[in-house]
Amino acid sequence: MTLYKRDKWHFLTTAVGHDQYTIPIFEASARNKCVPLFKTMMSTRCQNDCQFCTFRAERNTIREKWEPEELAKVTIAALQQKKIQGLFLSSSVDRDPDAVVQQELEAVKILRNKGFTSYIHLRLMPGTDRELIKQSVELADRVGINIEFPSTAHYNDMKLFLDFRQDLIRRLRWLSHDILKVQKQGKCKAGLDSQMVVGASDENDREILQVSDWFYHRLNARRVYYSSFEPIKGTPLEKKQAENRWREYRLYQCSFLLQQFGFHAKDFVLDNDRLPLSQDPKLLFAKKLELEVDVNNAKYEELIKVPGIGLKTARKILEKRPIKNFGELKKCGVLNRAVPFLHMNKEVQRKITFWK
Repeated sequence: MTLYKRDKWHFLTTAVGHDQYTIPIFEASARNKCVPLFKTMMSTRCQNDCQFCTFRAERNTIREKWEPEELAKVTIAALQQKKIQGLFLSSSVDRDPDAVVQQELEAVKILRNKGFTSYIHLRLMPGTDRELIKQSVELADRVGINIEFPSTAHYNDMKLFLDFRQDLIRRLRWLSHDILKVQKQGKCKAGLDSQMVVGASDENDREILQVSDWFYHRLNARRVYYSSFEPIKGTPLEKKQAENRWREYRLYQCSFLLQQFGFHAKDFVLDNDRLPLSQDPKLLFAKKLELEVDVNNAKYEELIKVPGIGLKTARKILEKRPIKNFGELKKCGVLNRAVPFLHMNKEVQRKITFWK
């Protein structure tokens, strides 16, 4: 198997008055289109020494820091030049978490006060004060805190000296609560997100899926991101092997099943607590259950569990029922791999070659 990952980054040189800035542009995926965002960090100076991180304190690297007014000025200029459609702002932790987030919020407030109504994605620091979280969800369209790893044990392994339950879990619960509250007023519509690093520690997929399940079904998260570990020169893990990108891909497949298809972590087929890389997780689920779904009587929630039937296709089946034959299913958009798991009037189609 070969998996190719499109390079979503490029750099833009833009003039602001007499000054020139070269800024990173990230093409975020949103509803089947790419949205260019100015993705930057308030500061790359960091007091932490996380084992895997480019900006760990002991690593010899270039350090940069934005002033809030300057960042706002460059963001507005890039928007006016139609180079970006929004801002994704994060930071390293160069001081205490609250001081870092206050700097981020100052930049965002300046932008909003200058009439910047475009998308803002704000990444907060673990341990952020509740009041600052409340301010964040009032100002940004999406707010998140990176959980990075699924448990305290992995935090200790990676030298993330944080209280996992207090600095991460408690803050994420606060954030979820505050987002749901302001969404009733039409704010923070893009909701909560987070990210996990895959393969830096010895975390397994069962742990990652359980945490992802918690994000989607308990915190109402809009997205959980996964980032495959890649060794970085000058860090303690520089000789560790890079994680297979198929693992990241399979986790993303499961993530969408958790978020949109009614799956739970316990539904996935694992091999020694890992997702098999060679097969689609939805297909493995159907095989494990020996799934048989009656096309003309199944509920929407049952139809979307079938491999080869997506959300739109399931709705189309409901509209077109009764379905008389498998040819009509094909016209609804049903894929070949769905056929062995479907039947009409107890007539089960077992051959995947049916439409070949």
